[in-house]
Amino acid sequence: MQQEETKQNTSWWVLIAIGLGVFMAMLDVTIVNVALPTIQREFNANYVNTQWVVNAYTTTYTVAILVISKLGDMYGKKRFFLLSLAIFTLGSLFCVLSPNDLCLNLARGFEGIGGAGILGLSMALIGDNYHGKQRAFILGIWGSIVGFGTSIGPLVGGFLVQYFNWRSIFMINLPFGIIALLVGAKYITEKQHPVDRHLDIVGMILSTVTVFCIIWGMLNKENDINAHWYSLNIMGWLVAGVIMLILFIIWELHQQHPMMDLTLFARPTFVGACLAGFTISMGLFSFFTYLTILLQDYMGYSPLNVGLQRLIISLFPLLLGPLVGRLIGQIGTRYVTSGALLLTGIGTGLMLWMLGYHTVWTVLIPAFIFMGLGNAAINPGVSNAALLNIKPQETGMASGINNVFRQFGNCFGIVWLGLIVSDTYKASLQQSITNQALYHKLVAAGPFSGMSIAHSLHDAHLTMLIRHAYYNGMHNLLIFTTCFFVITAIITYFLIRPQKHH
Repeated sequence: MQQEETKQNTSWWVLIAIGLGVFMAMLDVTIVNVALPTIQREFNANYVNTQWVVNAYTTTYTVAILVISKLGDMYGKKRFFLLSLAIFTLGSLFCVLSPNDLCLNLARGFEGIGGAGILGLSMALIGDNYHGKQRAFILGIWGSIVGFGTSIGPLVGGFLVQYFNWRSIFMINLPFGIIALLVGAKYITEKQHPVDRHLDIVGMILSTVTVFCIIWGMLNKENDINAHWYSLNIMGWLVAGVIMLILFIIWELHQQHPMMDLTLFARPTFVGACLAGFTISMGLFSFFTYLTILLQDYMGYSPLNVGLQRLIISLFPLLLGPLVGRLIGQIGTRYVTSGALLLTGIGTGLMLWMLGYHTVWTVLIPAFIFMGLGNAAINPGVSNAALLNIKPQETGMASGINNVFRQFGNCFGIVWLGLIVSDTYKASLQQSITNQALYHKLVAAGPFSGMSIAHSLHDAHLTMLIRHAYYNGMHNLLIFTTCFFVITAIITYFLIRPQKHH
């Protein structure tokens, strides 16, 4: 009895160490967004350099995650998780001390390498430390931390920037990182499995270059949303990424000891988990960017108020994550994952129906509730599906691949949803504004800056036209995301196989 109680207490310490690391890594994806104007003013930096405060983290995170996950499988998941925690914490310290925008961007890139290892190995370590229904319950908590950390970032960032300074958003990582390191070193354990330690250097290089080329091409499109897809700076990188992917697949299929076991993709449940992770990142997490612009620039709320309003979405994962974990143990991953996508689709559909041209956020509360419910259920469902029937020595790689799909979804969503909004915005202005010089000025400024131009001209009619143009863009965005969520909910239902209960 006493031994069982000791084991249970130890398991909570393991969760604390992993949970703190995951929360910091996810928080840092979104926390800096509200601080960008302040950072830009302090360093007198241009828009592109300032945007790299976000992109440096997400790029190195996505590029590094497969390699770190594989090294963790080969040489110790706990060892590389703790190393990643140390890198992340040290990177946060470098961010705090950065004297200019270049140093800050480099520090964020270093921090992203740590974030990759934390996210890539956390699911695998949960697989090693917990079993059966307890694992489903703990993965439910893990999923709630992922969803809550991502969603709460703008609120925490807004509060810290408003009442302290932008450096404080990185400073809060230091005590959390040190605590996670100390607790993790003492309590985290891992299973010892027969592991092939042949290092596939060529495979690692090809996978890293593949991910980098695709992410870089998407970032170039994100930074210049009006640029053509077929421009060399965009299509060239994307084509290079596809070529490298083909070379990677050919190389791996002919290796006796490959970096990645491609038979993972022959398992429908694993493919369903990757599709669901891609979908929620594309349709919800990247959507938050355009929701924030809607609430802040077009409805007129402050960054702190917007963060508080979005609590309706972000609190659901925190409150319901453990319950979702138990639900997975009762009814299975298939129903929870496809149901979560459907709930989120209902949320975006409700927002489409209720938004109209209202300038008061309360009309969106029912939509926020459904989005929050979907956000609460999706991460536990995806993480459970990604680890179902995976060999213990491959859990790090399976987790890493799943997280790469999530990040691809976020990058693709920012670009694709941005194209929908900006194209509709331009078409609406073209129909309503006859002054060509003004029209071209507004198009060049883009939908994010349109309202500031309208306010500077003190023209109420023009303000209404610009607001309607952005709202029309949001309507088309919501039509797309609603259809996308419903379709992928159906597909994942058939891909994710029912769990066998013994």
